[in-house]
Amino acid sequence: MRKIILVAFISLLFLWAGCNKDDDDNLTLAKFSWTLAPTPGEVNFTNESTNAETYEWNFGDGLSTTQSNPVHAYDQNGTYVVSLKAFGQSIGVTSDTLLIENIP
Repeated sequence: MRKIILVAFISLLFLWAGCNKDDDDNLTLAKFSWTLAPTPGEVNFTNESTNAETYEWNFGDGLSTTQSNPVHAYDQNGTYVVSLKAFGQSIGVTSDTLLIENIP
């Protein structure tokens, strides 16, 4: 019985030692902000992701890009769900809803 408890304790000790706070520091976080540009329908996207090497944007209108900080022009007023995937040691995903109303 003592051997089972000792083995269980050692196993838990190894599991605990394998969980490192530094692992959280390397997680990929997808984050962005956006502003409407003076040109009707144009949006400036600012990538605020951390621990990422490449990106995949989906603008909600059927178009996408892998640029870090894209500028995108919508051709119709409407509501668009924009998503950003950030790829690093892990994958982070975020999205935001844009309402475009400045196209004549």
